[in-house]
Amino acid sequence: MGANCVRRKSAKLLAAAGILSLIWSGATAQGMPEPATPTAAMAVTSPPPPAPAALPHAVKVPEGTEIHVELGEKLSSATSAEGDVFSIITDEEIVLPDGTVIPPGYSGRGEVTNVSKAGMVGKSGQLNIRLDYLKVGDRRIRLRANKGGEGKSGVTNMVVTTVLIGPLGLLVRGHTITYPKGMKLVAYVDQDGEVPMPLPPPPNED
Repeated sequence: MGANCVRRKSAKLLAAAGILSLIWSGATAQGMPEPATPTAAMAVTSPPPPAPAALPHAVKVPEGTEIHVELGEKLSSATSAEGDVFSIITDEEIVLPDGTVIPPGYSGRGEVTNVSKAGMVGKSGQLNIRLDYLKVGDRRIRLRANKGGEGKSGVTNMVVTTVLIGPLGLLVRGHTITYPKGMKLVAYVDQDGEVPMPLPPPPNED
């Protein structure tokens, strides 16, 4: 009898152990979370990337904006040639519609479009120029401005001289026209442009 009792108890214990094993296997199969490993618990989060630097922006310079400039060098019908380029410099503030103020001192470029030298028979010199652009930082603002003129005619003097001394009056020369350095001119923006912000300083004069 004693041996049979021991065998029955052993069988019950084995059966209970088998049931617990089946329950645990089922729970694992159904996705029961496993204990966190020390490595996962100690993982270090990377710091966020730095924010990008603010990009510069530009301000519109609308077509038709009035710009006051002066010649950066002397021009003359006696020495200039068609296609010659010359410098211009703003000599007044430029106030944009949004309130931005562009200080004077920015440079640009113009071009000689036509030139005729003074000659005999009282022919006067002629000089026509065009303003091309103004440069602010690395931006070019297209300009619209032309100027033309001619020197004082020598025809009257030639006629008087001819009457007095005959054909020698034909040697009377007309006058050269000169645009002095610093002469004031007014130009207008030819098409919408823009300037970078913040504004770069005007270039240093030589």
